[in-house]
Amino acid sequence: MYVTPFWSYRTAAADTLIVNEITGRRATLAAANLDALHYAYEHPAENLADEVARAVTPLEIVFVDAAEADRWLGSAMSAPRDALPLVDQIELTNRCPYTCVMCPRTTSMQRSLGSITLELFERVIEQVCGGQDYLALHHFGESLLHPQIDAAVRIALRHGVRSGLSCNPPSLTPGLSRRLLDAGIANLVLSLDSLDPATYRGIRGRAARLDKADRHLRELVSRRDDGGYDTWITLQMIAMRVNDAEIDRFLAYCAEVGVDRGVVVRLGRWDFDDDYIETLGQPDSPGYTPPCWLPQTSVVVLWDGRVVPCCHDYDGQVVLGDLTRHTLVDIWASPTAERFRRRNEEYELCRRCSFSRWYKEQQRVREGFFRFHRARHDTAERSEWTNPASLSRGDGRALFDRFDVYTREQR
Repeated sequence: MYVTPFWSYRTAAADTLIVNEITGRRATLAAANLDALHYAYEHPAENLADEVARAVTPLEIVFVDAAEADRWLGSAMSAPRDALPLVDQIELTNRCPYTCVMCPRTTSMQRSLGSITLELFERVIEQVCGGQDYLALHHFGESLLHPQIDAAVRIALRHGVRSGLSCNPPSLTPGLSRRLLDAGIANLVLSLDSLDPATYRGIRGRAARLDKADRHLRELVSRRDDGGYDTWITLQMIAMRVNDAEIDRFLAYCAEVGVDRGVVVRLGRWDFDDDYIETLGQPDSPGYTPPCWLPQTSVVVLWDGRVVPCCHDYDGQVVLGDLTRHTLVDIWASPTAERFRRRNEEYELCRRCSFSRWYKEQQRVREGFFRFHRARHDTAERSEWTNPASLSRGDGRALFDRFDVYTREQR
């Protein structure tokens, strides 16, 4: 028997709630059945007891072997696609003054540098504006370096699409803050990985000036509040070994500055070697996280118009098409895109991603059966803070709420 990794459990008294994270199916089972699933995982050559098999069969988490499970998973995750994907991100530029130790751009990106033209940007917006009302204006670069970034925000808004971006506060000068707020930016996620100047520079390079970051953040919040702008501001820190002791201090700083949300996020694996990642920190959270659906639903547009599958493709490893030559509808329906959606297990981009099903198998082996399958919110404390004064501030938080929030095990 083969027990898939795509389910989680929550304990309540003598019972266990098991949830199939692909289909959403759930069942309350006797606690002993969880031990039976563990036994089946450890002894794949043996069959489940009839009583346990009857209980878990409707959940579709136990199969004859891994091959059968893969066939089921491929079918379950191949939902009927829309004519257009969600454009998750448009890369305004891939230029960046920061040399972040946790970013593959610093050491591995080989593609040419450039910035999107407003003509191409508007052409993309015209194709998506009927199907979505928000997108992000970043990918692998510092978007604030685009000289017409406020014009891009205005173009999108004119077509009914609100926009946001992730950026570094030393680059968000008061002049840029004013231009973006006036243009109607909906959402700003700013990264500040340490409140110690030397640690901050050590993480993000010489351009990471804490004095500038602090001054620009306070100016942004003050200008937003005084002007009554409808812009949600999030300050985030990536959890690593060098800043792990700063989490509580960071969240207190978020409250002091008055951003809408402070959040500590997990370290991303990207495609770094495991040994390198281990020198930086621990990327895996305790408890289960769902698998990735991005190949079936969305794309990212690079500055030169090429379309890639997701926000992890920093170097254009998997190019689905080119918007300077074809429409998004044609690219999404192309044999190249169809093949990727159907067989993305053959692509290194996906196989090395920490959200993939193949990585989750490795993670389950490392963490152990019970720790891996435990539902996150039952066992861990989320490292985030929300400003009480911001709870009625529009829908800004909902616009970008995919953070892999750093969680700490309860003791």
